Amino acid sequence: MISRVSTPTGVVAVTPITRLPPLNVGDVIAVRVARHMADNVMRLVSGTFQLDVEGEEMLPVGARAKLAVERGADGVRYHVSPEGESAGRFAAAGAGAPAREAAALARITDLATRLAADQDGLAPLYAGASAAARTMAALPPGNTLFPPAVAGALAAILGFRLDAGGRLDGTALRQALMRIAGQSAGGTGQPPPGLDTLDEALAGLLRALRGTAGERQAPSRQATPPPLPGLTRHPRGERPARASGELLSALGRRDAQGAAAMLAAKSEAALARGRLAALASRGLLADAGAGGDAALFDRVLDLPLLIGGETAVISLQVGRDDTPGHEGEGAHAAWRLRFALDTDGTGPVEAVVGLDGARLFASIWAVREEIRMALNQRLPRLAVTLADLGLEVMDLKVLVGLPDDPPAASGQFVDRVS
Repeated sequence: MISRVSTPTGVVAVTPITRLPPLNVGDVIAVRVARHMADNVMRLVSGTFQLDVEGEEMLPVGARAKLAVERGADGVRYHVSPEGESAGRFAAAGAGAPAREAAALARITDLATRLAADQDGLAPLYAGASAAARTMAALPPGNTLFPPAVAGALAAILGFRLDAGGRLDGTALRQALMRIAGQSAGGTGQPPPGLDTLDEALAGLLRALRGTAGERQAPSRQATPPPLPGLTRHPRGERPARASGELLSALGRRDAQGAAAMLAAKSEAALARGRLAALASRGLLADAGAGGDAALFDRVLDLPLLIGGETAVISLQVGRDDTPGHEGEGAHAAWRLRFALDTDGTGPVEAVVGLDGARLFASIWAVREEIRMALNQRLPRLAVTLADLGLEVMDLKVLVGLPDDPPAASGQFVDRVS
């Protein structure tokens, strides 16, 4: 079941939490608990399909279980029980509680509609925050533009950027992503004390800016927003933005209220982007139907990248690769990563990386021919570096252009307003 809603930027498709595989009454299949999605919601995987279920009993991540399809008084029901046990079964919300699912879907649809109308990516906010930081740095000693709460919140946001001018390697990338997602780089699953996630930092910045702006208001968008985040459609990186003329003028006049109002609007648009990505990560924002590689990715993230004094945004999709055919499935790491970058120096670039134990597969696409040639020249050295790290490079290539998106379902991503 898919519900489509019109927005000023197109059509947002929202799916309920239960995505049913093609099972028949009487089937009993083995599944694994891949992750906890939300309160009382587990993601189960088996082969190429995944199913999000809500139940009274939460099994631990990694636990093996049995999924049984039965016919109840109210229709087909899906029961999950720990492997080897007959007790503790529970019904999936989509089959056992249609009214509750319909109400939840309506709330998600309304939320997605509002977020899609507001989102404008991260690049405009970072352009404005950088301009504000430069203005404050140029003031004479003792002079201030914003109160300390705003200045501190702006500095915190800028601190989330991954600096391309420093040592840009896998460790630095992992640490940056862990901080954005709210997890420690040590893998404990908890953020370091005193450090917020990017979403929390944005919310804190928005509160501080609204306190300074008072009654002043500003539009959230200054240009065409980036495509909605999703798991199926290919990611598209955000180019570095330029601070708007209105914001630069307000900063030049030392109009703290006006500048705060404009930065608050950009903060709200960036928050909307992040919360849309959270919906997509939970499988609730269907960007191109149920086909394509949706089952291979289960997390969407935007990573700000400081490059050449400007901030580009890398769009990433991360997922556990549960492709069938592995003996002892779950016994070794199998992951997929897809990301996109678009800067003045590189043009649009996209890559997909698969890691199956120690075996690595990677494909890189570049639109500009000179970038493709430069990447090709670096491949032999990159292959040696990866081998030195203990990886078996199975496939590593550079291709021209960008990969095509899977066909969108009828009516999706169509502007029905203008």
